Amino acid sequence: MKISVRNAIFATAFVLLTGLVGCRLSIEQFRTMHIAPDTLKVNLEGDLPLRPIPDQEFYWRMGVQRGFLIDHLGRGQRVDYNTFFLDPDGTIHTKNKFQVLMQGPYGTVFAESTYYYAAEYHHQPIDFHVSLSDNGILHEPEVQISPPEEKGELSAISVVRIFRAPPGFLVACATYGPDGHLWVLTVNGSRGGDWVHSNEVAALYKDFEAVGTSYIDRPKTRKYFGLPETFPVAAYLKKASDVSQHVELSGYLDAINLHYQRSH
Repeated sequence: MKISVRNAIFATAFVLLTGLVGCRLSIEQFRTMHIAPDTLKVNLEGDLPLRPIPDQEFYWRMGVQRGFLIDHLGRGQRVDYNTFFLDPDGTIHTKNKFQVLMQGPYGTVFAESTYYYAAEYHHQPIDFHVSLSDNGILHEPEVQISPPEEKGELSAISVVRIFRAPPGFLVACATYGPDGHLWVLTVNGSRGGDWVHSNEVAALYKDFEAVGTSYIDRPKTRKYFGLPETFPVAAYLKKASDVSQHVELSGYLDAINLHYQRSH
């Protein structure tokens, strides 16, 4: 089971709102969370009141269909380090996190990671991809970092192309594996500095094979944005260069991001 992170986040916001007007819901908050390394079962300790909102990192738990949702929340608005989905027995099923990659008048481009732990996934690898999403998504605190001396293992490459086009901006992102093959293609639009629903973009661009997130190649759409079918990893690491093709769109910004896996 993979619950939609976007839906879970908006469900969280709805629950918090309804909680303010007196609805009784299965919500609890805790100071600490411990995960048993051998079983991945979660133990929450240190009960906290629901109001006022704690002035510290804390864990927010809500009962959902087939288990529990736990957010590791931090100080400040929209700070969420991880979102865990637990089975009814308290074992971690999946974990999601959002990290801000880019921000501007086009909105916010996030890197999303989903980790799969349940046996039904058969050791499925991490789902990592980049896309424009709603500014209101809960995410890790934004941190400006310098390039590390030891970069670690290259885990992914993302190419982000931003164009001035209805409904305001079009943002096409291609995420590639470390061997250069295409993992995920995302196409989204924004207006007024924030993401708009994919249905609105699809209505404007009826020739696109897909709008939103695609886990398979969409050649016609990919070529429309000048994105390569395969990323030339070895050549790019030797000498950085533009890998995109010229297109008949009003370009605003192109970015190539190298994503490294590092142990902490």
